[in-house]
Amino acid sequence: MPRHRALVEIGRRIMKRFEQFDLDVEEEFIIFVVHLLARDLRRGLLKSDLNKHTCAINGFVDGIVESYVSPVDCTMANMKMSWVMKKGRGIDLQYVKEQYEERFFNELKLLIDDILQYPETCSKAQLDQLFAKMQVFIVTCYNLGCPKNHVLLKLTAQALNSVIGRSDLQNYVLKKKYHRLEYLQRLAATVGGIVIYNNDGPDGDRENVRYIVGDLEMAQKNTSSAFQLALDGAAKMQSLCQAAIDEMIYLDPKDTTMTYRVPLEHLQRLNQFTIIYTMQQRCLDALHRSYESTVYLIEVERKRYECVVAKINDTLAMRTAIDSELIFPHFVYISQVWSNLNNFLNHVVELNKLREQLEILVPDQIKDAAEATIAELQALHKRIKVPQKIKFLDRIAVMTDYHTDGNFCNLAQADIKDFCALTLTITNGLLLPAKVSRKLCINVDITFGLRDHMYGRFTELCFEQFIPAFRKVIFNSANLALLFKLDEALISHELQDLIVEPPKQKDFAGQTEMVVTNDLSAPNWINVTWNVWDYHRETIHMAEIRKRQTHDAQTNISYGQRNAQNQTYNTRQHK
Repeated sequence: MPRHRALVEIGRRIMKRFEQFDLDVEEEFIIFVVHLLARDLRRGLLKSDLNKHTCAINGFVDGIVESYVSPVDCTMANMKMSWVMKKGRGIDLQYVKEQYEERFFNELKLLIDDILQYPETCSKAQLDQLFAKMQVFIVTCYNLGCPKNHVLLKLTAQALNSVIGRSDLQNYVLKKKYHRLEYLQRLAATVGGIVIYNNDGPDGDRENVRYIVGDLEMAQKNTSSAFQLALDGAAKMQSLCQAAIDEMIYLDPKDTTMTYRVPLEHLQRLNQFTIIYTMQQRCLDALHRSYESTVYLIEVERKRYECVVAKINDTLAMRTAIDSELIFPHFVYISQVWSNLNNFLNHVVELNKLREQLEILVPDQIKDAAEATIAELQALHKRIKVPQKIKFLDRIAVMTDYHTDGNFCNLAQADIKDFCALTLTITNGLLLPAKVSRKLCINVDITFGLRDHMYGRFTELCFEQFIPAFRKVIFNSANLALLFKLDEALISHELQDLIVEPPKQKDFAGQTEMVVTNDLSAPNWINVTWNVWDYHRETIHMAEIRKRQTHDAQTNISYGQRNAQNQTYNTRQHK
């Protein structure tokens, strides 16, 4: 479908409808839904003329509004899950780290400015206030606990006293502001490391001082069980729907016929539940892979934490008096490890938020509707006594009447090997699990999934008929395009701004140079030399001229002369 103004107008109409219902809907998401759903063979506008069929457009608008507010619409749920994964930047660890640090710095900026504003001539009371604010800054900066906890502040004050004394605090306010900030950060890292080390192990004050290692262990346990439960539930419902569809159709690759009793459009009702649970499972898999990567980093960081704690214990066991330059770097390092563990915990929290969003989009009503649909179709399958039989090529020929501008090469980026490509093409979108995989195209690296090798034999013999039909089945279905992550490639051209071609001619005002700069002919050799020292001498000469520049304090008589204020001139003697 080419770019059309009617799709833009449809998006505006839908946004006005949502405003009437007082629904806060993202406009960018509605544009995405309109352009993708308009290409759908069943619910879209492929069979309608956007300039004439007003009734079809009105029905299309009403369908999008109703499906958005409906909790059991599978197509809209797929679009919402795809949108969550596109816009959910919380899956990226580096992004989460930068966002939390930026927000954290903005919250601490007022406290930092308050610490840096103390004058050089501070009284004793002001130094006490500065000392107390440093304690709050250290506790907050490294997430050691609640900054209102007086026990934690007392422990921090003890650690701070061991690093900086009253005289050192007086010297601190004598530093420049940028030196103060740098020193404050190094001081916070050292004192924070001391507090962390003093409360490490079983004897630590767990009630007042936060123990990030224990928090991570609990978060990992809960997150792992939640992901496993969600993945098992989605896989169970997906296999249940696929097994029900597999019982109701029979494909004979030898005879190249398909036998079924329940009409295929009824099976599409059940197939949409297969797609939504497969979509949820793939989204959860992406989150789970990111979570497992973070778990690995957590284990590495925990080993570093244990290593630096053991190093500090060995250092303290060797002697009673230890130079600060020997032990303080270990405290700084343990503070850095503590900050990294905090970032990993924040990432786990963000992944759980995304997981909960995905679970909300597939409520229990959809599960109940899927089970009811299975029971209904199984009963219908028993009531219909006479099966229907149709040839593979006849079913493939049905798709030749439809058009799509989806690029076949984009299928190389899609993960289509998990489902039987031949079944999907013949049934116009039904998903059944594949047992073997095969590359049918030599020029394009695309791996197709098939039920067995006999299916592959048919696709190779009828390759010219199979490939166009397979492409049209996928690109003319919004659900399949979302499932295989082909939606952006399908509508990206339409969502781009219109490219305005530059004019072929352009008028401008200009002047031709008297002498071409790069022309080294004999008449233009005035300022050209092959001796580099000539350029140095010319530079010194220009500098001497620059020194003789006149100023406003000089008079017209002393123009061009140096030290004019010390020069005198005899007046002309008139006779």
